[in-house]
Amino acid sequence: MPAPSDCTAPLRIPGLPDVRSFYYTATESRVAAGDAAAPGPAAAWFRLRVPLVAGAANSPAMRAAAAADFGNGLSWVLPAERFNFANADLSLQLARQPVGEWVGLDAVTTIAPDGSGCAFSQLHDERGRFGFATQTLLVFAR
Repeated sequence: MPAPSDCTAPLRIPGLPDVRSFYYTATESRVAAGDAAAPGPAAAWFRLRVPLVAGAANSPAMRAAAAADFGNGLSWVLPAERFNFANADLSLQLARQPVGEWVGLDAVTTIAPDGSGCAFSQLHDERGRFGFATQTLLVFAR
């Protein structure tokens, strides 16, 4: 993945309102690969702007978990204005702790006709890949 300093466009997922939220206000994002306006695999960097727990510093594992939750939204395959996506779980496998504030995701989502799906993300920091994340998805029409 290109370094966060080489990426400038913020991630904007079609169908998600641009309002005060964890996605828009608690995190900063930068698209690293793919087209976030179109369905399919994509990559982006994420950085927390605020502490997840008031008065406590964000740990490397907290930064990884917060970024990993964006895998499905980053690599969406169905439009958010027509479908709801429930993350049944989020699993992280970390080979090491991430270094630095930025966590990169290189993500792909697949959805089966029965409404089940999975988002798979490779987790990166500026030193390289440090882990993986999976999200089990339940998808249903709005």
